[in-house]
Amino acid sequence: MKKKLLIDGMSCNHCANHLNTTLTEDIKGVEVIEISLENKYAIVDMKDDIDITKLKEVIEELDFELKDIIEL
Repeated sequence: MKKKLLIDGMSCNHCANHLNTTLTEDIKGVEVIEISLENKYAIVDMKDDIDITKLKEVIEELDFELKDIIEL
């Protein structure tokens, strides 16, 4: 299932790469498809049973803020 994660706090390619690595390594079943620094989002493909609370915690541990999740 593809979702668009609206994320505040990313400011450089290092941020995007760190987010990509962390999401794919720390949450089994998440694959990052695209990250846009300019538009402040990440498109991910994730299994239906992914815990959204865990997803939010992982993002906030990186000092980013998950603003919203949009189903695509």
